Amino acid sequence: MKKAILTTILVLTLAGIADSAYALYEHYLPPDVSACDVNETVSCTAVNQSSYSVVAGIPVAAFGMAGYALLAFLAGAILINRGPSRFWRRLLLLASLAALAVSLALTYVELFVLGAVCPLCVTSLALVVAITLLAFIFVARSRRAA
Repeated sequence: MKKAILTTILVLTLAGIADSAYALYEHYLPPDVSACDVNETVSCTAVNQSSYSVVAGIPVAAFGMAGYALLAFLAGAILINRGPSRFWRRLLLLASLAALAVSLALTYVELFVLGAVCPLCVTSLALVVAITLLAFIFVARSRRAA
């Protein structure tokens, strides 16, 4: 069962990398040509090209790709038994919690500062929530087995 959880986390992180890569692509598109712009409220452009979409000159979507890659590395390392220790399990949980905190902060900015919803961002938030829940389950089951 623990391998299934780690495999699921790995698949979700790969989906997150793809989602973030597409958001990065959208970041560099000219305004109002995004495929996920429905109206002024549901708009990738409104979110992904705002002043909040860049930190230190780097698009937030690139940080998202890196974060998902880190989570994929951790899940993969544990999965192939290169890091089955308590340290690696806790690191996976801490990294997923950090990703969740960042995602929730960005969602706050999206909804209450920008007044827009980006479907790519909502997808990323859903992925991070699922990864974090699975990481909690994995760590809890690992403790019981120890």
